[in-house]
Amino acid sequence: MVQHIEATSEAEEMYLITIATAVEDGRSEPIPVSHIAKCLDVSGVSANQMVRKLAARGYVDYEPYRGVTLTGAGRSVASSILRRRRLWGVFLSQHLGLSARRADTIACDLEHVTPDDVADLLSGFLGDPMAGPRGRAIPSGDASAPAVRVEALSAVPAGAHRVIAAIELAPPLAAFAADQGLAPGVPIEVLGIGRRGERLVSIDGSSLDLASELADGILVEAQ
Repeated sequence: MVQHIEATSEAEEMYLITIATAVEDGRSEPIPVSHIAKCLDVSGVSANQMVRKLAARGYVDYEPYRGVTLTGAGRSVASSILRRRRLWGVFLSQHLGLSARRADTIACDLEHVTPDDVADLLSGFLGDPMAGPRGRAIPSGDASAPAVRVEALSAVPAGAHRVIAAIELAPPLAAFAADQGLAPGVPIEVLGIGRRGERLVSIDGSSLDLASELADGILVEAQ
């Protein structure tokens, strides 16, 4: 009989979000245990022991020689942890000026000690951002809500059509973006890409040249 225990340890949470991010990266479940071990820099024996423990607690389904699949309970825990990490990443990068990489590293520690109600307050304080500082989607606080996949405009190839999902820019750049008509729900087409990552885009029939730092902070619905 599978036993569900509400509290999860930091180690267990790291396994669950490693599986979840592998799925985000396009891997199909079941995720091989060898991949999880490599990502977490642990031995295959240790990874197998933890996977079996998570399976016994109902957080994953384990298929020997194939890998693991998150259950509904496991996916809920992973989404909650990733939500906290990415919200803290936004706070640390936008309000303290840390680089996206350093913000993510520090947020990895904060994610395990932040209650869900505090995460909700943090989200409201930040204006309910849709993505973290590295462009990853922030899961909704509503477990029943479908995930919205987003990507930075800087990752969109020339000739592609997208719809703006969110503007994640510091106030001066955000004001400029608003003046140019860049806002959630606006269709945008990438006409060309410069050598330094700048994007020539079309909005409502008008062309606009965006520097790379602007393109990084404009999030569009992924396809």
